[in-house]
Amino acid sequence: MYVAVVEVATRNEIDLDEAKRQLADYRPIIGTSPRGWAEVQMSFMATGLAHACTKAAALARAATGAESIACQVMTEHEYIARQGLEPGLVGGGRHTASHEQWSLPRQPTAREAT
Repeated sequence: MYVAVVEVATRNEIDLDEAKRQLADYRPIIGTSPRGWAEVQMSFMATGLAHACTKAAALARAATGAESIACQVMTEHEYIARQGLEPGLVGGGRHTASHEQWSLPRQPTAREAT
């Protein structure tokens, strides 16, 4: 599983209902980036990081009608670790493995190690 956050080259309103409908299988979150661009976050399966980057840009463009200008893609494990979320049940759209249980080992930070 990969998580992608894609900024697209529009500051105009996009049709949120249509974008969410098109991305429904990818657990979309649509908002505005810190620089004011439309931003799409989604989760999906891919064969590797390069495939995930290409897929994320293509999905964002199809859903918003705007070219991708920035794309951050990482494994779901890395996303969970960076967000400080609790690992647990992974589920979602048809492109996710439903009811897959996994645990993420947590390494102490530099602050905790001292």
